[in-house]
Amino acid sequence: MELRLENLELKLGDWSLGPINLFVTESSFVSIVGPSGSGKTSLLKAIAGLENSAGKIFFAGKNVSQIPPEKRNIGFVFQENSLFGHMTVFENVAFGLKMRNEKNIEQKVLSALETVRLNGFGGRSIDGLSGGEMKRVALARAIAFNPDILLLDEPVTGLDAPLKEEMKVFLKLLQEKTGITTIMVTHDLDEAFYLSDKIIVMNSGKIEQESSPIELFVNPKTDFVKKFVSNYIIAEANAKKKGSKVYAEGKFSVPAKKGLGKMFVTFKKTNYRYME
Repeated sequence: MELRLENLELKLGDWSLGPINLFVTESSFVSIVGPSGSGKTSLLKAIAGLENSAGKIFFAGKNVSQIPPEKRNIGFVFQENSLFGHMTVFENVAFGLKMRNEKNIEQKVLSALETVRLNGFGGRSIDGLSGGEMKRVALARAIAFNPDILLLDEPVTGLDAPLKEEMKVFLKLLQEKTGITTIMVTHDLDEAFYLSDKIIVMNSGKIEQESSPIELFVNPKTDFVKKFVSNYIIAEANAKKKGSKVYAEGKFSVPAKKGLGKMFVTFKKTNYRYME
């Protein structure tokens, strides 16, 4: 489902968000990045109806600004997961479905658990799960009722480095499989670059730039964005096949902190993004 915001504004004490004008195409993955306090999570909550905002919010052309959160058909994964420790995995995923008086709850729960690769986990307790498994239970609960839009607030925060990389790949595959329009808040530009069709950079309650990941690096629109991406390097390469494997090859020139001489440069393999 496409999303459109028109002059969205939100005031929280002396701090204000907006006005925000934004268009998100159907079935796309959009990331919101920026420093702490820039308004990333507040924007997400305004879209969900969890904060009282001014302006207009449209889902597929329909104005939902006055529609309560529970009737907007949005899946929301909070940073803390918000899982119920006294419930099993199945009961956690089923909770939202029961609140909505959905039919075929068991079938929908099992389908959601299969989608997030947790087949057979329904009877397990939450306390016995790993951090990554808890994240996937939260995702299963958010997609069990087939939402039109999925909102993710720092979905890989708190995970160790290897598990974080695994979850990034998982989120990409999940969005491609479900086709749900997804908006993710993150402080990590690596995550945003790997996952997103479009990246939104926020600062002090306003949008500094919205563009494709490549455009963000190649053509930063403001001094703030230029500084924000200054610690990252993008390199052009060709995809070539050697045997059964595909390699990215190119002539790279990157700033070095050491003196002259031979050195080694490493790249995280999960951050490769092939652009036509």
